[in-house]
Amino acid sequence: MKRRRREREPAALPAPSASARNALGPYARGRLLEKARGFPALSLDVPWDVFSSQAIDEGTLLLLQNLPAGEPRSVLDLGCGYGALGLPIAARWPSARCVLIDRDLLAVAAAAHNARALGLRNAEARPGLGYREVAGERFDWVVCNVPARIGPRAIRHLLEGGRALGAQVRAVVIRDLRGVLRDLELPGLIHLASGARHDVFALAEAPAAIDLADEGIYARDETEFAGLRLSRPHDASEDPGHFGLLSALAESLPRTAPGRALAFRAGYGALPLHLKSRYPASQVLAQERDLLDAAFLRRNAHDLGLPVEVRETLFPADGLEPRSFSLVVGELSSPAGPLVAARELQDCADLLAAGGEALIVATEKQERGWLPEAAPKKAALTLLLSRQGASVLRISRPRDA
Repeated sequence: MKRRRREREPAALPAPSASARNALGPYARGRLLEKARGFPALSLDVPWDVFSSQAIDEGTLLLLQNLPAGEPRSVLDLGCGYGALGLPIAARWPSARCVLIDRDLLAVAAAAHNARALGLRNAEARPGLGYREVAGERFDWVVCNVPARIGPRAIRHLLEGGRALGAQVRAVVIRDLRGVLRDLELPGLIHLASGARHDVFALAEAPAAIDLADEGIYARDETEFAGLRLSRPHDASEDPGHFGLLSALAESLPRTAPGRALAFRAGYGALPLHLKSRYPASQVLAQERDLLDAAFLRRNAHDLGLPVEVRETLFPADGLEPRSFSLVVGELSSPAGPLVAARELQDCADLLAAGGEALIVATEKQERGWLPEAAPKKAALTLLLSRQGASVLRISRPRDA
């Protein structure tokens, strides 16, 4: 009988710095040393649950070898992650103004921390969806490691948006997207270089008139959850079978309407909009760290006529009063790891008013592997439901607490 080959565990990274733990909390994963030819070597702290946190992406290194000629005065790194592209540029050209933008608040926090730790005063990390945050500014260069699942309309937008800012554009894509870029038939698009799995394209400065704030370019399709039609963006942060997990949670909701409810890791709106549909008189808040998902959550809420308050924060309890919710719902993320799960479960417990409850969906693998170590303090945690790989966890706060 042929034995199944055992999968290799990812190599352990050097421990994150103390300042990274302060900046990123339980998301802090470790450190990577970036060595790109012609650039200063940089030590970068990386978080869990972001792109390329186990190693510096090969596409990033290829793009750094194919930048425009000359010395830039201003550079925009679009979709900066933890800074692996924009920070080496800032280090090599310290007189250049370097703006790093990402839609993920965790990536922005990591990039900002790394810029501070490296003493790069010419680098600024900002949260933003696409070009919305920099509309009206001018840049010499726009550089972008294009997300693999963003969709052709958004890829066109990323390239032409750089032109609209008066910049020369350099974009790196995985090999599977090379044909997509060529099919766009953008005037002036040039294939510059090929690596083992990536290609670099250039787009010269030219007049362009596009709506830099258009969120519609990210739209993928419509999907349905609990009778609600939801617009879904490309690159939505959800796993296969995602709605199956959420359905198990929806079946566990209380019959009595909560006065105030919070849905964390809300995505593009399935849980908070279901709560508002089920409990029309309740005040419903939604928390999400991805600005793309948050934008589509707002669009879906508007289209369905279901008003919810959308909060763009890193953790569920950020900026909220303790013991101010009678219901908290949400889901744990596998890529974020058990320390983040413990923080989120503790946030849920801290937010519950007396007599309140939190319902959190997890995979059975997470439930078996992460609990009871991740259980919150001073609150009761029980397994409410297990079904087809899904677990619904319940945190309760007694009325006399």
